[in-house]
Amino acid sequence: MTSPNPLTKKIDLVVTGAETELDRTVIDEIGDPLVHLLRNAVDHGVESIQDRLASGKSDTGTVNLRAFHSGNHVFIEIEDDGAGIKPQKILQSAIKKGIITQEQAASYSDDEAIQLLFAPGFSTAEVISDVSGRGVGLDVVKSKITSLGGNVVVYSTPGKGTNFSVQLPLTLSIIAAMLVKIGSEKYAIPLSSIVETGIVKNTQIRTIHGNRMIEFRNSHIPLLSLSKFYAVPDFDESTEEETEIVVVRKGERLVALAVQDFIGQNEIVIKNLGKYLPEVQGISGATILGDGQVALIIDPNAFIK
Repeated sequence: MTSPNPLTKKIDLVVTGAETELDRTVIDEIGDPLVHLLRNAVDHGVESIQDRLASGKSDTGTVNLRAFHSGNHVFIEIEDDGAGIKPQKILQSAIKKGIITQEQAASYSDDEAIQLLFAPGFSTAEVISDVSGRGVGLDVVKSKITSLGGNVVVYSTPGKGTNFSVQLPLTLSIIAAMLVKIGSEKYAIPLSSIVETGIVKNTQIRTIHGNRMIEFRNSHIPLLSLSKFYAVPDFDESTEEETEIVVVRKGERLVALAVQDFIGQNEIVIKNLGKYLPEVQGISGATILGDGQVALIIDPNAFIK
């Protein structure tokens, strides 16, 4: 009688957002990293049938593959309902492999420990298998995503599961955007991120725990001043009786951005800021308008944590 295969597991794969569009060049490059993350979720994330039943879970694990647009980025999340990641186990493995020292490990927080999964040469696989990718580390996955101008972050709750969140640029040359004015500057906000535009009176703005909030659809959302964030010298919204706002979304989270005036919708060509400029928070690129003026393209994701 042969012993059962340790990788024998029941898995439900749930795909949402399959219609999400990406630039063909990104699709061609991102396939292998996504397959690796899916294999990782099946092999490392979801427990064996025996372990799941022993912990009070159903015998079938669930792996969610979600994709959605936010601004001129696409987010792809791979989430399992497995055992989660134990930070101490990662630290012990990293020390054993010489990635960090015992002294360094003592100063690591749980989140910092989990990010060590992406360190070169790191693997927690106790059994190297065809499913997990024969020992190919997550550092290869991260380097590929980074080379595309993206980022990958892992979140985990012990006993509940693990979520790998991949952020990728659309890299489409043309997007639909709302052009807004703040002082003498013009900015473009991707239409795919905008929920609503409107006007709020200053009497409708509340301050809660030091943060400005407005009521929106039976809840309160933060109100952020773009003129203050970008230090626009020739506009002070505090002198206005009313404030124009753009409500933007990242997933289920919302935030209102205060602007001076709306110029209108337009199709714009994205230009990268270039390697000579440092990464500017809240800016994902620039575009040249019909009058020759440069408008910076706002990345709404930077304002939603």
